[in-house]
Amino acid sequence: MRKSNWKYLAGLAMGLAVCPSLAQAQDGRFEYRSENGVERSDPFIDSDSIQPGGASDLETGLDSNTWMRWVQPTGQGRVWRFEQQVRLRAYEDRDDLNSILLTPRIQYWTPIGENWLARFTGAASWLQRDGETHYTRLEGEGQLRHRPTSTGETVLRLRHTAYDFGNQVVAGLDQSQWRAGLERHWFSEDRREGVRVDLYYKTSDADADRFSHDEWRARARAWTPLGETVTGHVQLELMERDYDAAFSVSEPFARSDTRWEIVAGAERPVSDRVSLYGEAGYVDNDSNIASRTYSGAVFRIGFRVEG
Repeated sequence: MRKSNWKYLAGLAMGLAVCPSLAQAQDGRFEYRSENGVERSDPFIDSDSIQPGGASDLETGLDSNTWMRWVQPTGQGRVWRFEQQVRLRAYEDRDDLNSILLTPRIQYWTPIGENWLARFTGAASWLQRDGETHYTRLEGEGQLRHRPTSTGETVLRLRHTAYDFGNQVVAGLDQSQWRAGLERHWFSEDRREGVRVDLYYKTSDADADRFSHDEWRARARAWTPLGETVTGHVQLELMERDYDAAFSVSEPFARSDTRWEIVAGAERPVSDRVSLYGEAGYVDNDSNIASRTYSGAVFRIGFRVEG
């Protein structure tokens, strides 16, 4: 990554560092969250690492993801949230995947009746690799949340995302995506025990049909105390993705993938603001395209800071 990128991030961090003092003098407040660790995962499955081709594989690298947020209540349960997300990724064997992701985001929360809450989000992202823009992304999302009790919640989401890959080597990557989701949460009063079940459908319309696809994704996660301070969790995720057109001249049929991943892990606070976390599991991606079939052990280990 170029030195100019690091200078930009350092300046951004210094500028936002003054926000806690402002929070003390106003009704609003400053929030900070940073997750930093080493992980072995599939960098190609993530939406911000869309790849036109080549072999998929599991890669080990550093992942630092930080959110800095100003929360401004405006009365009667309405809240504005102004956020800057910075994500840095560096892979051990794939320098071409090292990246900086910058995402300013605005959210508005408002009650719309007894036990109902609406949330609206707008965001813009820039992903840089080797000092050049890999893509820009515009995103808008609406949520409708229903919480009839303090220990349960149902969430409906609708999201639209537009990717612009600029002058990429492979034409046709620019795409428009719609994603609809249903979530159900059950949790204890202290949130240390609970279950979450998600179901999502996504459709992507790319400039080239071979990058257009439909996707179903289901996920279940459960967590419970393992002692006075340690919380354990287990998660299972399933995904089915089907593309619209032939993958290539040598493989003249539409790509189809079935992917599942299971992980188990634990988290332990070491202070009021810092906690350690770790998880390990297995992922399998079965594809009719040989270069997109892979499987293996995955893990994540690191620390989380909140304030």
